[in-house]
Amino acid sequence: MTNANQYKILVVDDERISLKNICHVLEKEGHKTVQANSGSEAIKELGNLPFDLVITDLKMDDIDGFQVMETTKQLQPETEVIIVTGYATVNSAVEAMAKGAFYYIPKPINLKQLKEIIHSALEKSLFRKEFKKLKSTGNIQSGATQFIGQNKNILQLKDTIAQVAQLDCNVLVTGETGTGKELVARIIHELSPRANKRFLAINCAALTEELMLNELFGHEKDAFTGASKARKGLLESAEGGVVLLDEVGETPLQMQVKLLRALQEKSIFRVGGTQEIPIDIRIIAATNRDLKEEVLHKTFRQDLYYRLNVFSLHIPALRDRRDDIPALIRYFLTKYPSLDHQTKNMSNEAVAVLMDYDFPGNVRELENIIERTLATCNESEIKPGHLPEEVITHVEPLLQSAPTLDVPLESLKNTEQQHILFVLRQANGNQSKAAEILGISRVSLWRKLKKYQDEGIDINQYVSTWK
Repeated sequence: MTNANQYKILVVDDERISLKNICHVLEKEGHKTVQANSGSEAIKELGNLPFDLVITDLKMDDIDGFQVMETTKQLQPETEVIIVTGYATVNSAVEAMAKGAFYYIPKPINLKQLKEIIHSALEKSLFRKEFKKLKSTGNIQSGATQFIGQNKNILQLKDTIAQVAQLDCNVLVTGETGTGKELVARIIHELSPRANKRFLAINCAALTEELMLNELFGHEKDAFTGASKARKGLLESAEGGVVLLDEVGETPLQMQVKLLRALQEKSIFRVGGTQEIPIDIRIIAATNRDLKEEVLHKTFRQDLYYRLNVFSLHIPALRDRRDDIPALIRYFLTKYPSLDHQTKNMSNEAVAVLMDYDFPGNVRELENIIERTLATCNESEIKPGHLPEEVITHVEPLLQSAPTLDVPLESLKNTEQQHILFVLRQANGNQSKAAEILGISRVSLWRKLKKYQDEGIDINQYVSTWK
């Protein structure tokens, strides 16, 4: 981080005493301040000068702090905003966070807390500006090819991964289970200046608080019963490298305090130790939780969230990038050996079935499906019948209000069958139109009609385009 006197901070408050007090603290820390006595004056300053940080009061007579923040984000997107108010409420705090505030501080201000928050905000603002500079100059490593996909969101993600890798800052990777968060973390490591150092993945959900404390920080000899010799913790042993805190949202609150201190001070104490040990590591945190929601519910520390979230990367669910499924299928077909150790193909019909599936387990589930199918399929081409039953029998939601039928509703199976044939008749045998009315895909409708035909039902009277 650059020297403190290079940071320019805009302070906005219509109370002159509060304004002077905040500026006094900032200038004592070595920062350069610009004062604004109103929201309109602040907006004028934002149009004239670049700032590294804006600290604004919320309630002001002419233009409030939210409007100042909105203008800041429009004119200087990389600049962080801290909102200060003497009228703190839960609703206003939630609104401030939702609109992009870095932090929300109630009055009277805790000066120690203010200094820590300002340090974190300036750090994030600096990395945003470096990131923008790298992006504009193209001075980055290309790569991230291990992340398979050509979906527009994935292509953008790959580009961002390659750029963020060059910045030695903490990164928060979010996404559902199975989307590839650890893969993204490994790619960042491989493309970063720390590539020749260790990459260490730690599953925070798999450790109790006591185990996590010992695993992360290590212990000194005789620190507890059975500690016959000193032992380095994982953070210490990853010196110079990258540490992935997987499922960081599962970290117990007391452990979050210790982790925050280690990140802020860049040093640790072993369990039972009194000597401070410096550490030089880059942290990548991953979670399938919404940490902003966890912060609001006080199950995750806000200061730790901001310390981890210098940059965030979100991996979309597989159902939101279905156009990448064929490429992923091809990759996994070559990755795993089949029963006869021959590379197999997959029929268009089987691919269509997988394209129609929602994949609650995302890419990891697709990989497991392909591996299981290859282990049991003894034909040269994988067909729909070779896929696991939970995929084949996957039922899309039907219309919630079905027409009244002139047939006995003896079972759910009969009800569904008669309703589908009724809708098909109303659509004059047009399968695409019938599928749209039913709220299911054409592939799902095709599977059902094929099953009815195999059961001996004459569907020619309903389907004019049946093949």
